[in-house]
Amino acid sequence: MTNDCQRTKCEVFSRSMGFIRPVSNFNIGKYSEFCERKTFTENNSLTAGQRHADLLKKAA
Repeated sequence: MTNDCQRTKCEVFSRSMGFIRPVSNFNIGKYSEFCERKTFTENNSLTAGQRHADLLKKAA
């Protein structure tokens, strides 16, 4: 197990107001909004499985 002083801090960046900025520089409101965001997963995308097939049938 490593000691915390031996670990390298990982900086997280996010796009805010059109600029890519480190999350550690966000104010309280912007950080709260960042925490509420949903992340993209392939299972939730339009090209995933049966949902995609159903949409293609409706479009045809």
